[in-house]
Amino acid sequence: MKKITFLIALMVFTFGQSQNLALSGAATASSELQPASNANDGNAGTRWESVHGPSGDITIDLGASYNIGQILLNWEGAFADEYEILISDDPTFATSTTIFSTTTGDGGIDNLSVTGAGQYVRMNGIHRFLNAYGYSLYEFEIYEAVDPLTDATLSDLTVNGTTVTDFSINTLNYNVVLPQGTTVVPTVVATSSQGTASAVVTDATSLPGTTSVLVTAEDGTTTNTYNLNFTVQVTPMSTTFDLTFEPGTTGSIASYWNSFENGSNPPFEVVSNPDPSGINTSATVGKYTSLAGADMQWAGCENQHGTIWKWELDDTSTTLTIDIYKSVISNVMVKIITETNGTVYAVQQPNTVINAWETLTYDISGLVTHGENHDLDQIVVHSDIVNPRTSDNVAYFDNISWEGLITANAPVLGVANYEATEFKVYPNPAQNVWNIKSSNLVVNSVQVFDVLGKQVISLNPNSEEVSIDASTLPAGIYFARIKSETGSNSIKLIKK
Repeated sequence: MKKITFLIALMVFTFGQSQNLALSGAATASSELQPASNANDGNAGTRWESVHGPSGDITIDLGASYNIGQILLNWEGAFADEYEILISDDPTFATSTTIFSTTTGDGGIDNLSVTGAGQYVRMNGIHRFLNAYGYSLYEFEIYEAVDPLTDATLSDLTVNGTTVTDFSINTLNYNVVLPQGTTVVPTVVATSSQGTASAVVTDATSLPGTTSVLVTAEDGTTTNTYNLNFTVQVTPMSTTFDLTFEPGTTGSIASYWNSFENGSNPPFEVVSNPDPSGINTSATVGKYTSLAGADMQWAGCENQHGTIWKWELDDTSTTLTIDIYKSVISNVMVKIITETNGTVYAVQQPNTVINAWETLTYDISGLVTHGENHDLDQIVVHSDIVNPRTSDNVAYFDNISWEGLITANAPVLGVANYEATEFKVYPNPAQNVWNIKSSNLVVNSVQVFDVLGKQVISLNPNSEEVSIDASTLPAGIYFARIKSETGSNSIKLIKK
């Protein structure tokens, strides 16, 4: 359920695209059966819960005084049907201003337009909908007011006449699953929050695909881009999977492959075919360099989880083939991995020719009954298994092909879905520092790239919270690739 409740007032400022101030604030409450900090952790799966009783409040200390334009309350089932929002610069609330109140609350998500300034924001519960309990919030979000001249947000975003599920002016990216058999790109209508702002829709060229909406504020320079990533629901069916590394095909984006156990871990690359006159005439192929050294026989590369299809092996799954081009003879191993990193298949055999393309064939017919034969979404290639390796050995590979039961299409990848749900970034846009916070994952590494793909920052924090110093970077758009124990995600960053 989504409700928009407007406070009737003469307002010079309104709410718009801004950071959730509560994420970097401190939460306290009159009582805690579940911690108050759960309400501002950016995780809708955790909640604050007061003791069972008629009174209860929760306060967010923003750390400084702000002009507030929007508050979002995501209620659990124990919601307040009568409550008020207070704001103050006094932590005791001896003096405060009531910026919102209601006696007809009905739970769900309350998205409130408000006007007020202060450091401390409090939800004060007056009456409970469920008298046997107290009050409970999944999230308490607070947003700064912005000048209408710079408001580049949408007040509504519809697909075929229906507002997008969980639409919020501050959420820029949406994944929309269309019914099976859909072939026509949906009609998207965007309504700007300010009538003087423009909203230009660029439709996806096909399905799956991404429709984007460029919103330009009245000042003519402030913009936001909303993205709708469309996929089509899949009924499991037998199919042939092919990783070909041709531009635009599934698995062909080099940055979505990881290198491991290989010294300095040179990156996987997509390059021109070294010999298109042979059995493999593809224009582009995968390239991996195994570095010289001892105890690095398991050097290899793998697609990141969630970047190709999801599948199972079935009665059609008899063989897996891979085209390989190498200058040395050594074993080549291919693995099939589940989305939870369980290895279902790992068999190796050597190439038999050098400096020419050769197709290696692996028997996978015995894997259909494997206990983890489900949620498969990763291919791993060890192209040069030898120890010690006396020289850097380059291997080219292409046309990885196998049969199976498709259970999910390849996702739409690229700039459109660079906002990862597992991580929160604030402030964004930022002048000097981006803060990245995860509620439950340790961030192992962060790499920041500019729009040309050049790496400009590399960090190895091994922490759930990371600060990225952006002070020396020029203004513009960047992308942070975040690696954790569950895989990799990317987030779009904006430097003011």
